[in-house]
Amino acid sequence: MNIYMIMAAAVLLLALFMRGDIPHNKKYIILSCVIMFVVYGLKDTYTVGIDNTSSYLHQFQRMETTTWAQLWEESDLNDNVVWKLIAKLGFELLDGDYQLFISLISAFVMLVFGRFVYRYSSSPVQSFVYYWGLWFFTFNFSALKQSIAMALLMLAFDAIMERRVFRYLLWVTLAMLFHFPAAIFFPAYWIVKLNPMRGFLVLLGGAMLAIYFWRDQILNFIVQFYYEDYSFEGEDRFLTGKVIVMMALVFTAFVLRPPTKEHRVYATSMQFVAIATLIQLFSVYNNVFERLADYYFQFSVIFVPFLFDRRLPDKRNLEKSMAIALGPYVLGVLCLYRFYDIVTRPTSGLLPYQFFFQ
Repeated sequence: MNIYMIMAAAVLLLALFMRGDIPHNKKYIILSCVIMFVVYGLKDTYTVGIDNTSSYLHQFQRMETTTWAQLWEESDLNDNVVWKLIAKLGFELLDGDYQLFISLISAFVMLVFGRFVYRYSSSPVQSFVYYWGLWFFTFNFSALKQSIAMALLMLAFDAIMERRVFRYLLWVTLAMLFHFPAAIFFPAYWIVKLNPMRGFLVLLGGAMLAIYFWRDQILNFIVQFYYEDYSFEGEDRFLTGKVIVMMALVFTAFVLRPPTKEHRVYATSMQFVAIATLIQLFSVYNNVFERLADYYFQFSVIFVPFLFDRRLPDKRNLEKSMAIALGPYVLGVLCLYRFYDIVTRPTSGLLPYQFFFQ
C-alpha cells in the first residue's frame, strides 16, 4: 500500500472513532488535515510532483539574482505579480530554502481547506473523500499558484455568505494576482443572487444550449481580445466523462433536493458546480478549461455532502429515499478508486514517494 492510500485509510479510520460525519467536528478535521499535510507538505519537493520540481523551482532559484526593482519592472497585472513577490520574499527570509518554502505554502493551503470544511461541510469525511477523488488533493502537488488562488477563493466564499462585497473583491483580486485566470471567479458574487430554481435554471439552460450550438464562435469571440489571427476549432465530441458526472450531480440536485434561498450554502455551492460544468464543456479545446472550471468545481466538496444529507430540511421526505441512503457510499467508493488510480499512474510524478528528510 502506498503512502497516499495509507493517508486515506488513516483519515477514514479516524472518522469511525471520532464521528467524522458530524459537521463542525473540529478535532477530527484538525487531525485529518494534519495527516494530509504530512503527505503533502513534508514531501521531498525535488522528487515528488511535476511543477514543483521544474518551473517553480527555476523561478524560485532565479530570485537570487533578481532585485526587487527588476521584479516590479518586469511584472504586470496578468503576470502573477504577487506570486513573484512572495517567491522573492520567501527566498530572502528562508535563505533560499525551497523545501521550507513549499512546506509553508502547503500548510497555508491545508489550513484554509480545513477551515472551509469546518465552517461549511455537513460531513467532513465525505468532503475529504471527494477532495481526494476529484483530483484536488493531488492537483496541489503540481500547481502551486492555482492551489494558492483556489484557497483564497475559499476565503472569498465567506464574503459571499456574509454579503461583504468589498471583502469578496479583495480576496478575488488577490487570487487573481497569484494566478490571473482566477479572474473567472469575479462574477460569482452576483450570479448567486439569482433565484436558484428559476432565474439561475433559465440562465443555465440557455448557456448550455448556446455552448452546444455555438461553442466555436463563442470561444473565438473571446480569444480575439487576447490574440490576433488565432482561432480554435473543437472536437465533435461534446460530452466528456467528467462533464457527464458534473451534469449528473447538478441534475440530481434539482430533482432530489431542489436548492432554496433558505439554505444559501447548499444553493450557492450547487450554482458553482453548475457554472463549472459550463466551463468544462470547453475542455474539448484544451485542458486549460478544466483548470478554469476547478475554480468553481472545488466547491463540490461541500455541495455533494449536502446533496445526500438526511438532516437537511426538505419537503419530499428524502430521509427514506434509497438514493439519499446509498449515494454517499457509492460515490465514496468511486472516489477512492479514482484516487487510487490517480496516485498510481506512472505519469503522475507522485511515485516513488519520499519525505524531505529521507
